[in-house]
Amino acid sequence: MKKQILFVLLISFLAFISCQSNTSTKAKSDQIPEKPAVEQIETSAKIGEMAGCSTEEAMKLILALKEVEESKRNLDSLTDHKANISFMIDSLKQDGRELYSLTAGYNSEERFEPYYHFYLNKSDCKNIQILDIVSGEYLPLEAWRKQNRN
Repeated sequence: MKKQILFVLLISFLAFISCQSNTSTKAKSDQIPEKPAVEQIETSAKIGEMAGCSTEEAMKLILALKEVEESKRNLDSLTDHKANISFMIDSLKQDGRELYSLTAGYNSEERFEPYYHFYLNKSDCKNIQILDIVSGEYLPLEAWRKQNRN
C-alpha cells in the first residue's frame, strides 16, 4: 500500500514538474526577433535614465539616515532583536511631481506604529522631505534637522 501511495505521489510530482516547463517561453522567443546586443544595452540605459530611483533605492537611503538608524537600534533593543524597521510605500503625484511616500515604523501584531513620514522625488531620491509633526508640513530633511536640534 505504501509503495502505491509513493508511486502516485511520484507521478503527481512529475506531472507538476512537466507542466512547469519552459516550452511557452521558447515559443514566445521564437516569435519575437532578437535585438542586437548594442541596441539592448542602449534601451536598458534609457530605461534606467527614465526610471529615476526605485523603491529599493529609496528604502536604502531612508534606512541610512541617522534618525532611522537610531530608531532601528532602539526597536532592536526593546524587542530583544526580534523586530526591525518596516516601511509602507506609496506613489503619488503632487504639484506635477512624481513622489514616493515612505512611512518608516514598527509593524507589530496589532498595528503599524509610524515613526517617520518621508516624501522622495522619484526622479531624484536624494531629494528627501520629512513630515514635521508639529506644523503638519513636509520639510527638506536638512531644514527639519536644524529645526529639531536639541
